[in-house]
Amino acid sequence: MRRQIGFLWIVGSLGLLGAAAAQTPSSSNAGAAFDGTYRLVSSAKVNKGYVTRGGQMGQCPDRVAGPLTIAQGQARYTSATGRQLEGTVGPQGELTMRLIAPPNSGGGYRPVELVVSGLVDGAGMARARQLSNSCSYDFIWRK
Repeated sequence: MRRQIGFLWIVGSLGLLGAAAAQTPSSSNAGAAFDGTYRLVSSAKVNKGYVTRGGQMGQCPDRVAGPLTIAQGQARYTSATGRQLEGTVGPQGELTMRLIAPPNSGGGYRPVELVVSGLVDGAGMARARQLSNSCSYDFIWRK
């Protein structure tokens, strides 16, 4: 009798674990609701200028980002300077991307670092801020 109860307990526990796993979305599908290609509709400078290596003021140029592509929670776009940014979109639409390029890859003296954070909503809008060593931009894409 004890053997049968033990066996039933094991089978029941495995059944509960299987049911819990079936209700937990996989991380690869967490951002799938936002899948698609988003076209840039707006670009704005966050700062107008920056301090150059020589201590002079430089002007931030206007920038236009490439389309934002989201597939199964993975996001990517190409910056105006041709750098490929990649990151993730969370289940609530949280967009996070980062790129670090070695020094001199763009003619600079320090590594180029781009950090992008934003939000993709269910209505097909993606809003993000791209921060860098010098100039930063706000982008809006529409699906």
